[in-house]
Amino acid sequence: MSNHLLDHLTHVDPREQERYGRVALAHATIPGEAAFTLDRLDGSNALSLVRHLIDTYPHPINETDILESLSQIQQGTHQVLIPTDAEWPTGLRDLGSTQPLALWVRGDVSLAQTPPKTVTITGARAATSYGESVATEFTRHLADTGHSIVTGGAHGIDAAATRAAGPRGVVVLASGIDRAYPAGNAELLQRVAHNGLVLTEAPPHVAPTRARFIARARILAALSDATVIVEAGARSGAIAVANTAHWLGRTVGAVPGPITSAASTGCHILIRQGTARLITHATDVTITPDQ
Repeated sequence: MSNHLLDHLTHVDPREQERYGRVALAHATIPGEAAFTLDRLDGSNALSLVRHLIDTYPHPINETDILESLSQIQQGTHQVLIPTDAEWPTGLRDLGSTQPLALWVRGDVSLAQTPPKTVTITGARAATSYGESVATEFTRHLADTGHSIVTGGAHGIDAAATRAAGPRGVVVLASGIDRAYPAGNAELLQRVAHNGLVLTEAPPHVAPTRARFIARARILAALSDATVIVEAGARSGAIAVANTAHWLGRTVGAVPGPITSAASTGCHILIRQGTARLITHATDVTITPDQ
C-alpha cells in the first residue's frame, strides 16, 4: 500500500477511522464473504487492519479509487453508513460476520431501520402481466399500512413493486451508488433516491457482477422481516433471497401461479419444499413464522 494512502488514513479524524477503514476494505474484499477483519475492526485498529489486508491481498488494489471514495465522503458527496451508526439497518446485524462492511446510501435511511415494518418483494425479471399486477397490488396494500418495500430495482417484479411503493421504496443495488442498474430503470431509481432510499455495499463506479448479484441476496433478505416471491423461474436469483430469508428465520411467502407458467415454477418449488408459505393476499405477509 502506498505512503499516500497510508498518510491519508493516518490523518483522518480519529472518530472517523473505522468508517474510512471500512470503505478501504470494501474496495479490497469480496462482498458476502466472512472476513476476519469484520469482527475486530473498530476505530482503534482500523489503520493496522487495512494495512495488513491490503498488503497481503492476492490481487492488485486500485488505491486511486479508494482515495477518491474517501475524498467523496469528506466532501459530503456520498453518505456512507457503518454498523456503529444509529442509522444502520438493524436487520443486517443478523448476518454476523457477513454483514456489509459499509453501505453507500441516498435518501431516507430510516426506511430500512425497522425489520418488522419492512417487506422484501422480488421475483422474475421476465415477469408476466399477472405477476406485475400481483406485485403492484401487494405493494400498495403494504405501503398503505406503513411498510417499507425492499426490492433489487430490476426489471419485472422488482420494478412493479418499486413503482407501487412510492416514498416507501427501498432499492438495494448490486452496483455502485452512482451507477444505475439496470440502465433502463435509471429514472425510476432516481425517483427512489429522491423520495425513498437507495443503498449498496458496492463502492462508487463499481459495475454489477454475478458475484455481487449473489451477495446482494443476503442484504435483500436481512433488511426485512418478511420476503415475498411473486414470480420466479426454477433458477431465478429470487430463490436465493428466499432461501437466505428462511435461514435467517424470517417469514417467507411465495405467490402461486398457473402450473403451466415457467415464471411461477420457482414459487411452486419454494412452497412444495416448505421454504415459503403460500401467499394469496398482502395480509398473509404479516404471519409470524413458527419457531
